[in-house]
Formats: sequence, C-alpha cells, structure tokens
Amino acid sequence: MDQTTNFALKDYSGAFILVMDDQDTITAAHGFSPQDHAAYYQNNLHQLPAPFTDVSQLMPNVHQGETVSTTLNFADGLYQVVVLPNRKDHYTGATMMLLKLSEQQRHREDYQHYQLFTEYSNDFLSKYTLDGQCTFMSASVERVLGYAPDEIRGQSVLDFLHPDDKKARRKLISQLIDDSFETPVNYRIRHKEGGYIWLETYSKCITEYENGQSVQQIVAVSRDVTERKETEERLTYLANYDSLTGLPNRALFRDRLRRAMLRAQRNNRRLALFFLDLDRFKNINDSLGHHAGDQLLRGVASRLEQFARRNDTIARLGGDEFTIILEDINNSDDAAIVAQKILEVMAPSYILDGHEVVASPSIGITLYPDDATDMQSLLKNADTAMYRSKEKGRNRYQFYTADMNAKAYEHLILENALRHALDREEFRLYFQPQIDLHTHGVIGIEALVRWEHPEKGLILPEQFVPFAEETGLIHPIGQWVLHAACKELVRWQKAGIPPLRMALNLSMRQFRQTKFVDMVREAIQEYQINPSLLELEITESFLAHNVEQTAETLHQLRDLGVHISVDDFGTGYSSLSYLKKFPLNTLKIDKSFVKDISTDPDGATIAEAIIALGQSLRLHVIAEGVETQEQVFFLRSRGCDRVQGFLFSRPLSSTEAMAWLKKNRSRPILNEQRDLWPEASTLRLVPRSLSV
Repeated sequence: MDQTTNFALKDYSGAFILVMDDQDTITAAHGFSPQDHAAYYQNNLHQLPAPFTDVSQLMPNVHQGETVSTTLNFADGLYQVVVLPNRKDHYTGATMMLLKLSEQQRHREDYQHYQLFTEYSNDFLSKYTLDGQCTFMSASVERVLGYAPDEIRGQSVLDFLHPDDKKARRKLISQLIDDSFETPVNYRIRHKEGGYIWLETYSKCITEYENGQSVQQIVAVSRDVTERKETEERLTYLANYDSLTGLPNRALFRDRLRRAMLRAQRNNRRLALFFLDLDRFKNINDSLGHHAGDQLLRGVASRLEQFARRNDTIARLGGDEFTIILEDINNSDDAAIVAQKILEVMAPSYILDGHEVVASPSIGITLYPDDATDMQSLLKNADTAMYRSKEKGRNRYQFYTADMNAKAYEHLILENALRHALDREEFRLYFQPQIDLHTHGVIGIEALVRWEHPEKGLILPEQFVPFAEETGLIHPIGQWVLHAACKELVRWQKAGIPPLRMALNLSMRQFRQTKFVDMVREAIQEYQINPSLLELEITESFLAHNVEQTAETLHQLRDLGVHISVDDFGTGYSSLSYLKKFPLNTLKIDKSFVKDISTDPDGATIAEAIIALGQSLRLHVIAEGVETQEQVFFLRSRGCDRVQGFLFSRPLSSTEAMAWLKKNRSRPILNEQRDLWPEASTLRLVPRSLSV
C-alpha cells in the first residue's frame, strides 16, 4: 500500500478515475499503471494511507449528495480531486477524478476543475462567491463580452447588469445559487464596446475544501442569446400588433378592454366602446386590388391615431374592422363628440395607387356600465349598433339601444336550428389533404365540419361554431366530429388506403370539458384505431389560459398516443415559453401570413420566424392556405416541411376524399387532378431537385 504515497503517474495521461460503491469500496480504476491498479482495486477508500485520508474525511458530505473538490499532494506533485455522488436522492456510490496540476497551475489561484467542461468552448465559464464576486473567468469571455478575464475577476457581476435587471439582483443571485444546473437564468449584461447583450446562464453551487475549510462557490456556464431574445421579442410584438397597420390586434384589444373595464369599475367612471367598419371596403378591394386595400387600411389607422388620447386604445380586429376604447368619459355626449370627429377626420379622400377614393365608416357605440357590464355583451352591443348604422345609410354613428333585437332574434332562430341539426343529421365532414414538401406525398388530412342547413345551404364553421360555443352545443357537435372522423379512418382502412393522420379542430370549451380525455380514449377503443393517427388541433390562445390544466390535459392526450398541433400560430396571445412546457408535435402557420408571403415583408418575417422556432423545438411546421407556386417556393426554401391549401385540393366531401386518396395516396402530388376538381390550378410544385 506504500505505492499510494509514491503516487507517480507522469508516464500516463495525467487524469485518473476511481469508482466506488455505497460502502466506499473501489470497484474500478481507470488510467493507472497495472501496479497502481492492483493497489486500489477492491480496496476500501478509508483503508488507503495519506494523502487519501483527507478525502475520507469528506466522504460524509458526498454521502449527503454534495459534490466536493480538494487538492492532494502526492510524491510526484499536486493533484486536483473532485468526488461526485452517483445520485443525490440516496447514496449508491461515487466517482473520484484526479487531475495532475502543472507547476504553473499549482501557483495560479484561478485554476479550476472547470476544464472538464471543454464542450462549452463557444461559451464562457465563470465562478463567483455567494455575493456575486467573480473569482474565475475563462478566456472565452473576451469573445462574448469583449473583456479580458482580468478585467472582470474580482468584480461583482451585479456591477455589469442592465439597470432594469439590477432591481432583481437578489433573485438573480439566488437563482445562480440554486443547485440544479437544469433551469437557465436569463439577464442582460454590459458589453465592453457599449450596449447590453442577453446571457443565458446555467449554474451550480459546489463546495470546495481548502486547507480543511469548506467554501461554497457558484460555477456558471454562460452563452450569448441576444439574437434569440430579439427574435422572441419580435414574435411577441407581431403576436400582439397588427402587421399591416401597427395597431393592437384582437388579442391585445381584448386584454386592454378587460383592464379598462376594471379601471372604470374601480373609479366609478364610464367608458365607450366604438366598433368601426369601412363602408363598401370589399368593392374597393375587388376593383383596385389588395394592395390598394392595404394602403387604405394603413391610411385609416393613421387618421384614427391623430385624435386619440394617450389612454385610448385603437385596434384593428381584422379585415376592415376597427375598435376604439374611449376611457374616462362622463356620458354619451362625450362619446358623440369623438364619433363626430372620427367622421370628420375620415371624410377627406385617399389616394390609392393613383386613384382618388372616399372611404366612410359606419360606427357603433356602446357604453359601460350603462349597456352591459361584461366584455362579450359590450362587443355584441357595439357590433349590433354598427350594423344598425349601416342600415340607416352608412357614414354615421349609432348608439346601442335595448330595442336593437333583430340580431338577437336571428341568433335565437339559429340556436333552435342548431339544436336540431344533430338529430336531423345535418352536419358533414369535409377533408383537406396535407402534403409533405420534400416527398410530395400525402402525410395527413384535416377534417372540417360543415352544417348543411335545409334552407341556407352549406354553412361554414366560423358562422356557427362561435355561437355553438356560447350555447354549449359545441360539446355534442365536437363529439359527433370525433366519432365521424374515426369512422372515416376505419372506412378508408377497409378500402385499402394506407394509414394517414387525421387532424381535428378543437374549441376551447370542448377542450376544457371535464371528461374530454376519456371521450377521446373511448372513441379510440370503440373504433380500434391507432391513436397516433389522430391529431387534435388547438389554437394558440389555449396555451395562455389555465396553464396547469392545459398541460395536464395535453400530457394525458400524449400518453394516449394522440398528436397535438397548434393551429393559427402567430395570431394568439401566448408566451413563447409555453411551447417548451407542452407536449406539442406541430405548429400551423396561419393562412393570413401565407396569403401575401412573397410581397408582405411582415408576413414573410413571421412565417420565417415560426418555421425557425418550430425547427429549434423539433416540431413539424404546416403552412395553411397555400394557393400559389410562389408560396410553395418561399416556404420550402425556408425549411417548412408540410403544407395544405387550394393548390393541392379544396376541402372534399367524404366520397370525393375517398376517390382522391385512392388516386393520390401512394404517389407524389404534383398538381390537382382535373377530373376530380375541374377548376384546379394547373401550377405545379417546385421540383424536389430545385436548389433553394
């Protein structure tokens, strides 16, 4: 055993490992000479002579889950020793690493065992005291922050923080001390050349032993994530603001209206909600083109902003619909004055692509709390008043009154018809294929519900689903859609069509119902289908509501084997951090971003960002509403892997879908078959061999 004190390893690699069991008996020794190996193998650590006796004294700490570090002086020099427990929850053994220190390293206080982390060479390594003072900084910090290590060593990390982040300095230090190394800390830090960059730091609190004394230190690995943070901020902005006009979009408008109502209630004040719709906008769009229509919408937004007060909110809900939240008013007379100013500021003509155009608004106004005390009723009232304004001749404003019940009566008739639609078997499923841009093969199909009304004909879901949600009828309708889709999968399978995934849209109410997962499980069992052939589509807004419940439901669905996709991504009001919390498979780019993707820079930016985000999270990305070759070229060149839209197929009835799949399921889809869809586009997809 004297060989231990004469520890001489200079003829080998300089790095050695001892593996111990839960009794601290050495079960493996790596890097040693045969003679030294025999001296350690199957011996107990506590039986080894000095200097191993210093390590023996630290083993109780290791048994408690600590990682310990010290230096041992052997006959041939100084060694850095690190002992790591195999598990933290209960002791099952440990691994000891010994690294030979050179003569120069023996006298450098900043030499640390962090050299083990060489895989982080593009990042920088650092060590801090518990109050944030830097005791070590790797040379790579100069590439990231511009400072040489000596310029930071000895200073507090808090002195380099962005002023806004200094307010949370205690929280930052506590996060750095957190013994996890799993959750990163994000903060801004000053660059030597000026400005601030975002760092993402993984940290671990370790205990080191020097001259028999224990010292706690923070070990950190940091990287520059400024570009990613800027992309997230840009996406957040685009998710809350209309890309065409720069005004708040529907999601942000609803949030601000909710807050405004709370303030009005607290201060015992009124607010007015304006709903504006441009008169004959469709005619302008159709006659002069979408480019002229977009010019008009930007012009309207600019004029509305001219008279707005600081606390007022002007938003674009979509199309030619605008809203204004007018806070802190005394009565309807104040709102009428503003409405008259809107008519005046909108009166001058616009020049659109060289054409002089007059665009007047129809305005509906409702008051809180006089007309309603909840958001939905206020929106309904303003919408009802706006339609009454149009009926009276347009280019005017109209206050909501209780006798405006025509629309309510129409809804009542619709509700009665909707309640009987299931019994009368008036619902139909239509199907739109999804295409893989790399193989040009069919990889899935989306099921779309339609209401075949006996008098009104085929009614699209956007015309009845919102009302079905309000009345609770969405639950039986959703259950019918699920069973009808499963039946269709079984029918296709019996017809010899190779399996493909069926995507179904979910409403928020349907997703929130108590036994929704059970309903899905029972349908899978009843029809004996592979659960991976079902893909349930939720909208982005789902992710921002009751995060814990949403996560639980999604994980239960994943456990069933069902796939989950986020529909209309980019239009909601969710935090990007949610995407990492949920078991998602696919992001669907909303068709509003695809429509003018080759001419609208903002739409193109959003589409590119969503594709990049999907790739970074290892999610599939599907673009909806693809109608042109140019859109396919753009999407494919940016890495989008799946598409659906009229370029490949319109939504097909059950019979049409069966015929389409039999003809196209097993071969590449280059263009729509004219005998199944005579009005199909003759454009072909970009060939797979084309360099993009």
